[in-house]
Amino acid sequence: MHTLTIPISGRLLVAHLAAYGLGAALHAAGEPAFIAHDPDALEMDAQVRTPADPEKVAACVHATARACQPVIEADLEPNKTGNDRRPVIWARATRMDRAQQALAMREQLLDGIEERDGGVAASLVAALGAPGAWLGERPQHGASSLDGVIGNHTSDFVRGVLRRTLPAASLTADKLDAFYNATEPSAATENDRTGWSPPGTQVHPAHQWLAAIGLTQLPVGLAAHGPSRTPCCWRDTNTRGVNLPVLSQPTSIPRLRALLQAPALVTGSIGSSAAGRLRALGIQELVSFPLLNRSTGQSVAFSFGRGIRKAL
Repeated sequence: MHTLTIPISGRLLVAHLAAYGLGAALHAAGEPAFIAHDPDALEMDAQVRTPADPEKVAACVHATARACQPVIEADLEPNKTGNDRRPVIWARATRMDRAQQALAMREQLLDGIEERDGGVAASLVAALGAPGAWLGERPQHGASSLDGVIGNHTSDFVRGVLRRTLPAASLTADKLDAFYNATEPSAATENDRTGWSPPGTQVHPAHQWLAAIGLTQLPVGLAAHGPSRTPCCWRDTNTRGVNLPVLSQPTSIPRLRALLQAPALVTGSIGSSAAGRLRALGIQELVSFPLLNRSTGQSVAFSFGRGIRKAL
């Protein structure tokens, strides 16, 4: 069994999601994968354990790019360039006047795709949300609560993160092996654009891609009224954030997905009752990431701060 340690501090949300994404890539290809954290490590190192060799791991990561590229690159209007491109699968930036078109095109795009490539592409789209026409005048309410990218007409998660980092998924086995077995973190080449770390954090594009794929474990639940529901995301009167379990025991991808759906995680203050329900699921500790609001009058933007460990 090989242990692949994500070379990013476990106190950053992007590290946890990158581990989820790497595990999801392996699982989609039929390879055993287990997510774990070192509970004794100060930084809660996120790990993926698998019998797959580096060549197979690299092939699985590359397969996610092949599976997701058609849905990521699809636009509402063909032959547009730059910021004039409007991705079919994007939720927040789809106005009501084109919501019906977007919904119809998404259905056509996803028709039959879940039966191919382990369902990665369909799960990614589900995790981004949907521009639901039934949500009234606020189609952005269908978006994931984990989207920290500026939500205006010039920037979105698809163009700003998925399309930018997709080429980085084409890793060689040697490069991927160096990422996870080096004593020093791999050289970062750009700022983290996912919003899952404080502004200015350096994260390699390959890990940003895997973190985006990690969203597949947190599908959006749409509501008829009000904002959508994203697993593990909480909000109270003045604050918002996300709670994730610290996995002291290796956890399979199906079990991880089930744990992340626990209603007790959707609260900013874990009381004794919620703590008891989480302990019954084998969760002894949480890490809570506060949302840092960076919105302005012209745009919606937020990122997530460093995680806070909470014993149950």
